[in-house]
Amino acid sequence: MDKVRGLIQHARARHGARAAGIRGARVPYHRRGEMSIPAFRNPPGGDPETDGRAASLRMMGKAAKLPVDFFFFDLEDAAPDDPQYKPLARRFCVEALTSHDFGSRVRAFRPNNLRTPWFEDDVVDVVGAAGDRLDALVLPKTETFEEVADVQAILRAVQKAAGRGAPEQRLSIEVLIESPGAFVDAERIASLPDVSALIFGAWDFARTLGAEVAADRWLADQAMARQTLPILAAAHGKDAVDAVTATLPIRPRDPGDAAAGERHAQALELARRDALDARRIGFAAKWILHPDQIEPIQGAFTPSRDQALAALDLAARYARAAAAGSGAELDGDRLADKAVVGTQWWRVEAGRRAGVIDDGDVAATGVPWPDLQRAARTADR
Repeated sequence: MDKVRGLIQHARARHGARAAGIRGARVPYHRRGEMSIPAFRNPPGGDPETDGRAASLRMMGKAAKLPVDFFFFDLEDAAPDDPQYKPLARRFCVEALTSHDFGSRVRAFRPNNLRTPWFEDDVVDVVGAAGDRLDALVLPKTETFEEVADVQAILRAVQKAAGRGAPEQRLSIEVLIESPGAFVDAERIASLPDVSALIFGAWDFARTLGAEVAADRWLADQAMARQTLPILAAAHGKDAVDAVTATLPIRPRDPGDAAAGERHAQALELARRDALDARRIGFAAKWILHPDQIEPIQGAFTPSRDQALAALDLAARYARAAAAGSGAELDGDRLADKAVVGTQWWRVEAGRRAGVIDDGDVAATGVPWPDLQRAARTADR
């Protein structure tokens, strides 16, 4: 048996260094919604250099005031593929990043994809000049693991060349999965150290398949691909971010237009429905295209105080039961073991980050926070 014990100890040492795959364990920030903000907008008939600058900076400046957790300035789809406009989008993006205080919001930008002639200047100019004001880069039109690995190396090199070479100054990469090739390589992409999230791009994914995105049934039509991404991301401690909701909440021009008001309300409820579904299946956040979507989407990822307190109480009761020698705790009509407690623990963490519960609520349980965390983890270590 000594030989068997040695074999077991060797296996434990070999595999024990790898932590269990848990969503977000290797992501340096938290967010519930990610909002796309165009880096270039020229009013009809306006001069791009002057009128375009004023409109673009005004629009990007709103990001400093909107109650969104994460925003990114978009140099890709928001700026026409024209040599006249792409450099302006770049310049306005840098100006906005360096002239506003965005508080605790996660700040990012989306360049054009690596295979375009715009990517080089997007990364060198924006990251080189404003990399200290950025947390992440949103990478579009990805096709392979190797492509993302090259972008990771490029970003590290730009930061180093700009005097920001420390590991803590590396930019996270959120990778759009919007083609069959990217989907097939998604698990390897998630394994890259600087990748923090996989984002489902429902519209481009449908385009590459010759499929459609219908607002009332896309959750079912794209269920296999959409539900797979949170699994692949979590296997490497990363997050998955859900796609946009197909219907925008267009505000009624006439407050008395009841039909337009009803369409606006329905669009917001659709965003809430999609976000609730995303939260249930393991997404950490969802894309936002319109300011009116912020509350329903981020609200869907935020537990009520009663929900957070109930989850906190369950974790505390389980921790006390475990200390007394029990591996499970009765919770209503179910037996709550570590796995069940762990599914509710997300509400505790989300509630604490959102200010729904606070340190006083934790102290009231009589169980220290580290002991609560330990009780709620599904991993034995």
